[in-house]
Amino acid sequence: MKCTRTGRVNVPKYAKRIRRRVESVLDSEAITGTATTLMARHIRRVCSRIDWTHVGRDDLAAEVRSGQPVIMALWHGRLAVAPNGWDPDWGRLCVVTSAARPGRMVGGVMQRFGLETMPMRDRKSNTATSLQVARMARDGVSMGFAVDGPEGPARIAKSVPIDWARLTGCPIWLYSNSVERYRILPKVWDNMFSPKPGGRGVMLYRKWEVEVPKRLDDSTRECLRQKLQDDLDALSLEADRMMGHPDRIN
Repeated sequence: MKCTRTGRVNVPKYAKRIRRRVESVLDSEAITGTATTLMARHIRRVCSRIDWTHVGRDDLAAEVRSGQPVIMALWHGRLAVAPNGWDPDWGRLCVVTSAARPGRMVGGVMQRFGLETMPMRDRKSNTATSLQVARMARDGVSMGFAVDGPEGPARIAKSVPIDWARLTGCPIWLYSNSVERYRILPKVWDNMFSPKPGGRGVMLYRKWEVEVPKRLDDSTRECLRQKLQDDLDALSLEADRMMGHPDRIN
């Protein structure tokens, strides 16, 4: 490699070719398919050895089974056991993920739990994505969204669920979970936790009883975004305290 007078590093063409080939292998079904299958098996195995309590689950199931699609909102740091939070027998759920490799991996795990996924691309217009969400809602498909994803900042909600609720008329449901025994995954921006086998766990489902008006100015949107963030924080703290933790675990 050589540095130019501007300080930029010239990467040889052969290095670029090697990098593209490595990325192609990493993106292949042989690699990603195997990895997501193993991850899904691990989640099932660990979660099967936890004594779960569900609060609000029956109310959510009844609403979805009545034909009303919903928007599920959670923190990215609570994704590790989220695939177990939805029963495909209730209805279809499409989980919105990043189009980057980690997001595609998450999507692959969700698919192995009977869920659908929709990658959001940075270059794809918000209008196109919103129209796709509106079409899916008309077909009775619920949407799942980590409101601080895909790259944070952690526990800072985006306004996307608010905009989608305004567009589709779908109610927002808050979801969180916690366990007694866990570890924090190293070097992750949101301190995502991974459950350990044994002990208790809880999943909380709560309908967000806030009306989203059809017309939103910037001030109202920001007020609703902040309230969604505060309410999801409060739900996560409630789940953690039920598991004996004095503060939020992430």
